[in-house]
Amino acid sequence: MEAYAAFDADVKLLPQWVQIWMDILGLVLVVSTVCLLVGKQTRAVGLYMLISTVAIVTIMVSMHAQLGMVRLLGVVHIVFWTPLVLYLWQRLKTNPPPGRYLAAVMTVLMIVCFAALIFDYYDVTRWILGQRAPVV
Repeated sequence: MEAYAAFDADVKLLPQWVQIWMDILGLVLVVSTVCLLVGKQTRAVGLYMLISTVAIVTIMVSMHAQLGMVRLLGVVHIVFWTPLVLYLWQRLKTNPPPGRYLAAVMTVLMIVCFAALIFDYYDVTRWILGQRAPVV
């Protein structure tokens, strides 16, 4: 719990717009995961979201405990969400869930994760290129 508290304390030092973005991201992840778990045709995606979210939080907090709030933390999203976004894109094109509701949930999830990945790829690239100092 101390590691999570330290991570949370550093998040509160990030710029306000980043904190708002993280709140929006968290809300979309929770709501979409619950919605996708309820839908019979989308339960596998919902389960992936549940498992990957737990893994992402666990790995990011652990990395933060070792490295601090560095740009490399985005690699965790890259590993879990790049395949997710590609899957959602393909699924929505070829075999969308019946009804508009679950397709809309999948679309919003895909867009929000894609937007997050833009930031993550940018940050990880900057880290690879040598910008390794903590961001807070």
